[in-house]
Amino acid sequence: MALFRAIWNGISALRNITVNLLFIAIVIAIVIGLSSQEAETIPSTAVLVVNPSGQIVEQKQGIDPISQLLTSEEQLSETLLSDVLAAIDQGRDDDRIQAMVLSLDHFTYASMSMLEEIGRAILSFRESGKPVYAFGAGYGQSQYFVAAHADEVLLDEHAFPALGGVFLTGFGSFPLYFKSALEKLSVEIHVFRAGDFKSAVEPYTRDDMSEQAKSSNRRWLGELWDRYATGITTQRSISTDAFDTYTNRYDELLAQSDGNSLQLALDQQLVDALMTREAFDERLISLVGTSEDKRFNRIGFREYLSATRPPIALPTPGANQIAVITAKGTILDGEQPNGTIGGETVTNLIRSARENNAVKAVVMRIDSPGGSAAASERIRAQLAMTQRAGKPVVVSMSGVAASGGYWIAATANKIFSQASTITGSIGIFVVLPTLDQSLAQLGITSDGIGTTALSGALDPSRPINPVLESTLNISVASTYRRFLDIVASGRDMPVEAVDDIAQGQVWSGQTALELGLVDAIGDLDDAIASAALLADVSDYEILHVKRELSAREQIIQQLLNISSHLIGQLKNELLWMSGLEPISSEVYSLRMISRSPGIYTQCFACKLNPM
Repeated sequence: MALFRAIWNGISALRNITVNLLFIAIVIAIVIGLSSQEAETIPSTAVLVVNPSGQIVEQKQGIDPISQLLTSEEQLSETLLSDVLAAIDQGRDDDRIQAMVLSLDHFTYASMSMLEEIGRAILSFRESGKPVYAFGAGYGQSQYFVAAHADEVLLDEHAFPALGGVFLTGFGSFPLYFKSALEKLSVEIHVFRAGDFKSAVEPYTRDDMSEQAKSSNRRWLGELWDRYATGITTQRSISTDAFDTYTNRYDELLAQSDGNSLQLALDQQLVDALMTREAFDERLISLVGTSEDKRFNRIGFREYLSATRPPIALPTPGANQIAVITAKGTILDGEQPNGTIGGETVTNLIRSARENNAVKAVVMRIDSPGGSAAASERIRAQLAMTQRAGKPVVVSMSGVAASGGYWIAATANKIFSQASTITGSIGIFVVLPTLDQSLAQLGITSDGIGTTALSGALDPSRPINPVLESTLNISVASTYRRFLDIVASGRDMPVEAVDDIAQGQVWSGQTALELGLVDAIGDLDDAIASAALLADVSDYEILHVKRELSAREQIIQQLLNISSHLIGQLKNELLWMSGLEPISSEVYSLRMISRSPGIYTQCFACKLNPM
């Protein structure tokens, strides 16, 4: 009895502690919320500091911290591309902003198309006559492409990063392969696919990349790297040979510089000077004056947007609107949070835009390697209904719009892509694991009777059902034909011509234009302008249609983020130290695909290694 009472008292104490911690978290969340409402002030003369953190994305991922903790997904800081572009554009014409500093130390990755968009925005800012400086401890690949568009690229001479200076690795696609591991576990992976180049299933059926996949990947990776190299050599006025030598013989050049990576970057004209942070501050103080913390007057781009954007963007009564809907992430069925494309979620957004009388056209901004074929078709069909209702639909492709991402786009009135967008990958696959042999090694077997030839067919503890196997082969072939028909109809091409450039092949946006898969090279603004032209409206407002979190959801999200932040950090550190971080991501993808024998149109090779 005493033991029971002690246990009960312990549980009660734990409950009280939990309630108290929750109360503290609520107070913190309220304080943060109130402080975030304070008005930002912009100095009369200031430097705009563009300091993105984490990955630059089209849409921030809606994170459920509890699920995040229990799965192997990596929790990353994210920065909206639209915020970066808006701040640079706004600062260009703001008389208070005298210069811009690119502070990129905490920026990790952006797709090639996003890097080019940011680069163009920086060049536009420079055309106003205002200087742009990049200053950092070192530059990785994504960081350096952005920095190279500045008037001056500077390195902190006191920095000693392991891979310092300017460290460029090139582009690559290096999936993990699980065939041997699955064989050791006696797990059978049954693959059904349509498309000779549909390499998404290879990690489960091979231990290396097939020659077909290498050929396809080599083509589009080479095209993207050529664009990267051209951007650097043009902005830095260095020769192609010098750039190729730097990226392919870095170790030799570094040895010649006695291991001084900062001096090497300077000698190779990749940066303009080595400078202390104090000297850099003094240089800008002479331009804009001194701030309260004895540095130069400055404002971060997030704070700048808070100060210049209206708290609530209210539409003008009676104004024509162009609706912009962002579809970012893997395409899945049903309702999904931001950062993932839910078939039900996105169709609801499209429907609301169609039923809004003020909306005259819809622009779909797509950044997706694909996913569920059923959800992709559901979204595309909803866009087609919008077109039949008399509202044009224009697609704007971001970093990637491949497989299911292209399925969504295929029948739009116009398709815009960036030259470096990754697109195509028109193919279909199904992955179905069976565990009967694995269980047999443990002495576990399955037996019984059913009422039909398909009874127990979806039970992974049983061997592959021959009727199910035949059914899936037929379904995959049928879905692939459906995909070809949709593309042929939308692009006004013969089915045979589509099949020639389909088969799961991946293309850059520039090549896709030449093949007729897209209509023009352009960014989101170009797509919006095209939509307005098709709708025959010249005076319009832009309406971003998105799923809004309720007040309750926002509070819960803040509380969960606070409570899981430290645990999430610890989890990521343990993954990193163990070397299992990349494997965790691949295993998570395998688990998601293998949960049920759904039909997928997805491009796994379309993900570049972030550097």
